[in-house]
Amino acid sequence: GALAGAVRTSLQADPLAGGYTLDAWRAVLTDPRFAAAVGFTIAVTGVTTVASVILAFPVAVALRGRAWSRTIAILPVLAPHLLTGLPIEVVRARSGIGIVLVYLVKEVPFLTLLLLAAWNDEVAAREEAAAVHGASPAASLWHVVLPAVRAPLAVGALVIAAFVLASFEVPLVVGPTRPDTIATYALRVTQVADLSGRAQAAAALLVATTCAVVLAVLAGRLFWRRHA
Repeated sequence: GALAGAVRTSLQADPLAGGYTLDAWRAVLTDPRFAAAVGFTIAVTGVTTVASVILAFPVAVALRGRAWSRTIAILPVLAPHLLTGLPIEVVRARSGIGIVLVYLVKEVPFLTLLLLAAWNDEVAAREEAAAVHGASPAASLWHVVLPAVRAPLAVGALVIAAFVLASFEVPLVVGPTRPDTIATYALRVTQVADLSGRAQAAAALLVATTCAVVLAVLAGRLFWRRHA
């Protein structure tokens, strides 16, 4: 229902005049600012997702077996203070590093908790058995642990990617003025005198939605192919 409403809005440049038109889509898809926003959003999403997955593993290893491990969930509260205390300028950095750092502080704990839930006693027993048979820690991680946590890790990575694609709060607060992300672009085009901005914003957000759906399809195909 929400998607149908967004499609309808994107096709109504002026709801008061009635009828449907592709004017909003033409305006968005030919706007160099939107092209830059798409590229910037994809880059931020990719870096955030991959870095979150990589960093979650050592954090999970460090916290395994510790009853207080779930307290890591409070780390996102510290994000604004960490950013203002860094020795380098990250807020409004054109590279988007400030956006990525905020997301990492928020999403690494999320993935870590998923890993800790899947990395249970049964998996630990398999690790011990592999070690008895001469497997190195790296081989045990690759052949025993990774297959056990792959599904929740893939789902978690997909959730992160979809969230980063559509979120506008963090880019709006710590991101650069230019380029926009898709979400901040959609917000800015609504700040016009006429109603055409609503249609353009809907079109822009539908592009982000399409990217998220494509990610879901690719992740699903990869998951089922490895389990076939």
